[in-house]
Amino acid sequence: MVLPDLEGEELPNVAAACEVAIASARETLIEAIKTQDTPPDCIQVTDSDGQEVVTIFLADLLRN
Repeated sequence: MVLPDLEGEELPNVAAACEVAIASARETLIEAIKTQDTPPDCIQVTDSDGQEVVTIFLADLLRN
């Protein structure tokens, strides 16, 4: 399942995109726990052309 962020956010570089994706993934996990929903497998960040820049797997966050 893909839940696109239609508004998006301009970020200066890939490192910033990774930080924002990790924060978003953590928030998504917390919300899923609160609502007893199944969280997505990952958060993908794309550039303005729709090309994937970084993917954060939520399972990786749980391991770290």
